[in-house]
Formats: sequence, structure tokens, C-alpha cells
Amino acid sequence: MTGGVDAVLLTRPQAQSEELGAILKACGVEWLGEPLLKIVPVPWDIRVLAGRAAILLTSANASRELLRVPGIPRDMPIFAVGPGTAAPLCAAGFSNVRAAGGTALDLIAHVCRHADPQAGRLLYLSGLDITLDIAAGLAPARFSVDRVVVYKACAVERLSAGVMRELSQNKVDAAIFMSARTAAVFCSLVIGSGIVDSCASMTAIAISRKVGEALRPASFQRVAIASSPSLDGVREAVLQVRDATD
Repeated sequence: MTGGVDAVLLTRPQAQSEELGAILKACGVEWLGEPLLKIVPVPWDIRVLAGRAAILLTSANASRELLRVPGIPRDMPIFAVGPGTAAPLCAAGFSNVRAAGGTALDLIAHVCRHADPQAGRLLYLSGLDITLDIAAGLAPARFSVDRVVVYKACAVERLSAGVMRELSQNKVDAAIFMSARTAAVFCSLVIGSGIVDSCASMTAIAISRKVGEALRPASFQRVAIASSPSLDGVREAVLQVRDATD
């Protein structure tokens, strides 16, 4: 970054950090990756896909697990929570993917508007930990939804030595957080490592207000909330932080 800002810390799992990092790099923003969650596939029976009216996905990790299924029809109806979740599927040639506005509530509303509860049962592929039960959210509209866990996100036990050094030397000026769980893991690690004071000179960029609330224990100098819960919203927030330091 310019204007005296050295680097932005990305805390997403490796694949997603590289994706977001490429977007930031194209805008002239330097980044440093420190995945705080490791995505571990969970075995599941792919026969549950048969006969579904549509598939519901709330993360790009779930999209990638779906892509592991051999021979899945590319015209299968899929509802994704947002563009970032839809992107891996669209890139793989899926032609019937609808993307909602970026939150679980957006997805529920989107399904209610564009799907017929009488068309058949829906399948929700998710991680082990969820913040909102999509099946329960769709029940009042008479949708029948089965949830299948296809991955789990395991928190790292410590920050890498390199990132601890960069934080301690105040060489990281901003950090991006895309989930409340990642935010909580980061706060726990910097507090446990005795370097939480480094956050006092940093800006945290949160994808939503809920994520921003989870960052309170770290006492960042500033918490900027993305204008929308999307990669575009996060990118815009990063650029605003950069421009404010020029």
C-alpha cells in the first residue's frame, strides 16, 4: 500500500486469501497471508444429491466440496449466499446458479422469492459451524431442507513467527476479517501471545457489523465495516483506508 501503509493482513484460509490477495494486488495493495482457519473436508454420502429441487450453499468452501463430486450435472439448480460463493461454480461451468446478497438472511429471502416449496426437498451443504440455520429460516415458508456437513474449519493454535514479528514491529497497518469466528480466533491469539498492543495502531476491516463486534477484545485503532458483505465491499473498504492515509 502507499502513503506509509506497509501491508494488509489476510486471515482467510489459504485459497480464499490468495483469491482476495489477487484482487488487492491488482489495486496496488500489498498483502500478507496468515490463515487462521484450516478447511478440512468431512466425508459425506454424495447420494443425498439425488432428487433435490436445489442445493443451498453459504460459503465458497462448500462450493469447492461440491465440485469434488464427479459427474454432477452442470445445470443443477444452486442458490449461493453471494457472488463469492457462486464464483467457483460459475468458473467450473455451472449454468443455473443464483447468488443472493451475501448474508444468510439474504439467501433465505432469495430462495423464498425464486423457489417453489412444492418442487421438492432442498439440500444445504455447510460447514460444521454455522451462525444461522438456513433450514429453520426457510421452514415458515414451508420449504423442506436437509443439512449435510461437508467440511469443518479448524482454528490454528498460534500465529506464525513471521506474522508475530511483523505485528510486534508495527509493520502491519490493517487486517481483514471475513467471519466472526476468524475475528475471535485472532483476538485470542494476539492476547495469548502478548502482542495485542500492536492492534492499537492498526485498522481492522470487517465484512459485517457482527464481525466487527467480535474484534472488540483486540482494541484496534479503528474498525471499518465493509459497505456490503462481499469481496467488492471489502476491497472498497481497503481502498478507503489506503486513501485516508495518503
